[in-house]
Amino acid sequence: MIQSVTEPVVGEWYEDIQKRRFEVVAVDEDTVEIQYYDGDVEEVDMESWYLMNNVPAAEPNDASGPYDDLDMEEFGPAEEGHSSDWQKMLDEY
Repeated sequence: MIQSVTEPVVGEWYEDIQKRRFEVVAVDEDTVEIQYYDGDVEEVDMESWYLMNNVPAAEPNDASGPYDDLDMEEFGPAEEGHSSDWQKMLDEY
């Protein structure tokens, strides 16, 4: 099995052999915490990281990936703002 020589860098995006994109969100001496584009978070040990054959990848253009499964109705009805409310806040500022 070919080992990866790509070092994990926090904030960088990578793609694994299964074409799943993820961002490295934390690294310590023993583990790498990654967050996949769909929002799932996983922690892998360093040995596993090097066996994953990750390659650097571009950050996804659509940042809504982790939120695709959210049902907007769960957040309740949208509140309408009134321009008079904004004007009052500006006047008080």
